[in-house]
Amino acid sequence: MKHTKKIVLAALTIPVLWLSGCKSIPSYSSDYQQARTTIQGVMLDDQKAFDIGARFTTTFDTLGTPNFVENATNLYEEKLFINDTLSQFSSRENLVEHFKGMNNRVSNVTVTLLNTSYYQDSAYVHWSMAYDFKIFGTTRTMASHGISEMKINENNKIIFQQDFWDPADGLYRSLPYVGGTYSWLLPFKKSP
Repeated sequence: MKHTKKIVLAALTIPVLWLSGCKSIPSYSSDYQQARTTIQGVMLDDQKAFDIGARFTTTFDTLGTPNFVENATNLYEEKLFINDTLSQFSSRENLVEHFKGMNNRVSNVTVTLLNTSYYQDSAYVHWSMAYDFKIFGTTRTMASHGISEMKINENNKIIFQQDFWDPADGLYRSLPYVGGTYSWLLPFKKSP
């Protein structure tokens, strides 16, 4: 039975990989650069940068709970730029819909603020996140580290956010079926 499942999975995977290879996904770098230069936040100091980081990590620490969507809605301004490395949004409404989907797939989330810094109107929030993720009928425990560049307006709402994290380590390598293929195509090299 297991052998049959592997054959079926392989038969389905080959056409999907072939079709995926035909699609080109544009880089988000120009969107980030344009948003970073045109969206102006309030000028920051050490305390304001820390406060941004604390609000962000406290909010995302509720991910996977009934309170998360409301908490996240209160964190962001209606018009914004956010790129979380996997998705890009320009409105809170679309972002919140994305968060609703995330909220249904994760549990046991722990988000820790590691440190913050700032430059002019940009806060740099260094965080770690561990969570259980439901996919393909299984639940996997995952963890990642990242830095989010954020700008806020005078109402302390996030108007700009660019996340820098490694989805290969924090997500793809841990997924059933996907992880093995990913590791085969892009093996992680670690020297002794």
